[in-house]
Amino acid sequence: MLTTRYKSTFEQVFRPLARLIVRFNVDPSWITVSGLAAIFLSCLWVLQTKRLLVFCVLVTLAALLDAVDGAVARASGKVTKFGAYLDAVCDRYAEACVVVSVAFVTGYWLLSTVVLVGALMVSYAKARAAMEVPVANLEWPDLMERAERGVVYIVGLAVSQVVPWRPLGRELFWWTLVLLSILIHATVLQRAWRARSFIRLRG
Repeated sequence: MLTTRYKSTFEQVFRPLARLIVRFNVDPSWITVSGLAAIFLSCLWVLQTKRLLVFCVLVTLAALLDAVDGAVARASGKVTKFGAYLDAVCDRYAEACVVVSVAFVTGYWLLSTVVLVGALMVSYAKARAAMEVPVANLEWPDLMERAERGVVYIVGLAVSQVVPWRPLGRELFWWTLVLLSILIHATVLQRAWRARSFIRLRG
């Protein structure tokens, strides 16, 4: 929803940086892969140190590369279908690495699995619909897209490291995972309903 509705705003923010990067003739795909590499290294680091608050900062900085690659592609005139495909694949790997790494540190394996399965299904629900009928990205302004999931996840994790409040004996990150589990799977149902409409109208 954030990415879909405010995409033009995000592009304006990153446009000056994108133009600067274009001057160095950097391929957008390398930025995409570099973002995934930064996430992967951050995950390895947190597995060793268990320092989750710093990890949140590292992941946020790495996520900026994901926001920049598309802007660089457009600014350089190198927008390609493979670039969009590569970006989507790297996004899935990045999200999975983060969730699994944090589950290892916190021990919240069950809830983390529910969140990760739901996140993958949100993407698949749209991808599978696109195999049946033509659909556009802007037609899917759903509740918990990747940007929303990432913001809620990282903010919840970071806040839990500095706020000792434990409602019903559970830390705030545990409640964050519960909230995400509910909202993400509700988004899967939302996308399935939307796909049903598209397939009926266009199939």
